[in-house]
Amino acid sequence: MALTDHNDVFFGSTDDAWTFALLNTPISAGPGILRAVGFSPREHLGRTVYLLAPGTSGTGARTGDAIAQLLPHTLDIVELAWTSHYRQAGASAPDTRITVCGTDVTATTTTPRVHPLLLQVGFTKRRDGTLQLADGMGEDEVVGRIVRTETHLFAEGLQVRVDLGIATPDALPPAPYR
Repeated sequence: MALTDHNDVFFGSTDDAWTFALLNTPISAGPGILRAVGFSPREHLGRTVYLLAPGTSGTGARTGDAIAQLLPHTLDIVELAWTSHYRQAGASAPDTRITVCGTDVTATTTTPRVHPLLLQVGFTKRRDGTLQLADGMGEDEVVGRIVRTETHLFAEGLQVRVDLGIATPDALPPAPYR
């Protein structure tokens, strides 16, 4: 399995700015909800991936609407789509960038006040100045730590970008064997 496969619904972004949704558990209303807010279904390696193209207007609102409509069906929803986060036009790079490569998760930040928060949620400082999420965690725990970290940083008014290490929609992992 991949990090994207542990929750009932997973929203993320590819490196080339596509927003995607995966229904990892059958939710009868799910496909209709995602299509109604503008996600297009596409079959890919044994699963249906729901996609919003780069530059789609209202990506954040569409993703938020989908989540709100999916909540009566499941609470197990993860949203790590950097493309759906509001950023003012001309805004500088995010304060913190979290990069995922399998279960290896690193964080870089331009804001010193973020370091204690990252250490508090389980990151450790590396020699090159980046922070790394502690080794030995399972994928479920890694996803949970990323979600908590992003939530804490947003609560502090900081901009965050989570790079999932998925270059394009074609690079999404295949459906897990269940």
